[in-house]
Amino acid sequence: MQKLLMSTASPSSCAIIIPVYNEERVVADTISRLQKITEGISGWQFEFTCVNDGSSDKTAEILAAQSGIRVLTHQVNRGYGAALRTGLDSCHLEWVFIVDADATYPLEDLERLLREAEAGADMVVGARRGEGIKVKPFHRIARWTLRKMAHMLTGVMVPDLNSGMRVFRHHLFQEFRGLLPMGFSFTTTITLAALYSNYPTIYVPINYTRRVGKSNIKPFKDFFAFTMLIIRIASYFEPLRFFLPLAFAVMAVGFLKGARDFIYLGVVGAFAVTVFLLGVQIFVTGILAEVIVRRTSSQYTGVNKRS
Repeated sequence: MQKLLMSTASPSSCAIIIPVYNEERVVADTISRLQKITEGISGWQFEFTCVNDGSSDKTAEILAAQSGIRVLTHQVNRGYGAALRTGLDSCHLEWVFIVDADATYPLEDLERLLREAEAGADMVVGARRGEGIKVKPFHRIARWTLRKMAHMLTGVMVPDLNSGMRVFRHHLFQEFRGLLPMGFSFTTTITLAALYSNYPTIYVPINYTRRVGKSNIKPFKDFFAFTMLIIRIASYFEPLRFFLPLAFAVMAVGFLKGARDFIYLGVVGAFAVTVFLLGVQIFVTGILAEVIVRRTSSQYTGVNKRS
């Protein structure tokens, strides 16, 4: 465990958590670079935790040979989010810095993120730019679609929903722990949860490079998972924002179909009635969900929901 001696009386503390899965080619360099970088950051003290998420290559041996770090191990691969949860559960410092071990993120920008955090943010996200971002048409469309969905449901245009390089207060993890999944959508979830709860979040552009080794992301499967996640988070925090537009759209379809049936057939068909009543049911569900969320959130401190 590495700690820096500071000139200030009470330096800020930050846990550096690195989830690792089959990164034998780069993990040692990632740790070494971060240790050198943190030595030059004044006003902060750090501790390093690497979570070996069931790696099947030589990652475990390499981690065991590193000095100044704590290593936590999953016997089997449990997922990116599970590795982060293990690391976060084990730390008790005020701030957390998470970053991947795949040599894609500019580790030298850690100080920039920390200075933004000192300025009053609860979360500072490295918004990725550069050659490492996928430029294939599907990836471009998928990223744009997810950002638009997040904007529609949260009211915030998020530059990067799932960046794996960010600094945030540890209490955010504690507050939203029950929502955070075991897979890659961990970062998307904590981003949306922070936005819905009005925690100050800053995005700092960073230069993202091509990864070393093979990516574990499955584009089509993960796109569907991210889409469902955004809808689930939106319906959890702001049910009316999600249910009301859907309810009115369904009721409108039923009403228009009923009007057409009446004009041309003289009667309102069963299909039109069924669709309209489905819209009413969605509307009532949204109202009930809103009441439950409001009553539940009022029982907890720290959740600053939109009025």
